[in-house]
Amino acid sequence: MASGRPIDHVVLAVRNLGRAADIYKHLGFTLTPLASHEDRMGTSNRLAQFGERNFIELLEVDRPEKLKVHDFAAKPPFFSFGDHNRQAIAEREGLSMLVFSTDDARADLRRLASAGLDTFAPFDFERQARLPDGSTVTVAFTIGFVRSPDMPRVAFFVCENRAQQYFWKPDYQSHANGAQGIKAVTLASPHPKRDAEFIGALFGGTLTPINNGFRVSCGPGQAVNLLVPDAIAKLDRSFVGLGTAPMLAGISLVTQKPRGLVSSTDARGMFIEWVDE
Repeated sequence: MASGRPIDHVVLAVRNLGRAADIYKHLGFTLTPLASHEDRMGTSNRLAQFGERNFIELLEVDRPEKLKVHDFAAKPPFFSFGDHNRQAIAEREGLSMLVFSTDDARADLRRLASAGLDTFAPFDFERQARLPDGSTVTVAFTIGFVRSPDMPRVAFFVCENRAQQYFWKPDYQSHANGAQGIKAVTLASPHPKRDAEFIGALFGGTLTPINNGFRVSCGPGQAVNLLVPDAIAKLDRSFVGLGTAPMLAGISLVTQKPRGLVSSTDARGMFIEWVDE
């Protein structure tokens, strides 16, 4: 029986969204049109949606002077989507956020807080989205953040999509590279068991020892793989010398056209592993 919560998407923070989009289109991804978040977020994105209803979010902090910053002293504390990514991109391009699906972000936050985890005020926002026929609609979301003090580089949140009828479109889910969905997310950690226990505790995901680390199940068919940094560096030499703080390193994508690994150097800070199931 599947355990844990499905992965909704990952956020890839980049310094120049236009250049990153060109790279991802060259890698065979179909991207949604450019969209801007509210000024208090200070960000814009393009998405690679998959038929399995998860996606990669290419994200640029393009209005840093307008975003609302973290306020951890507030009651309840405020975690800033834009500020986290601003700080992440100041260090390096790469994966900055791991996002789980939900039908009720506020209920998840209440449950996580009651379990003694660090949670923050729920965040509601809307943005405009352009549909394949060229029309524009409003999409809406509620997100809820939870944090591990041992993984400050990684933001975890649940995302409640309140306009799914406008969001998921088959025209955006057909990719020249055959990508169908996110199979796994890989996290580099010097303490994989400790950090796997945190992720497993979020939604009851089963922990399984694997070579050089642990796997946490995330609903049917998905997982987070936590590996020691040396194992990540052997998989992708781009990660040699990046330090030992836990960080999101890459993803595994189910594809109809398996091929070799795309290094983080060639994919704006995250590796892409192609798998056939």
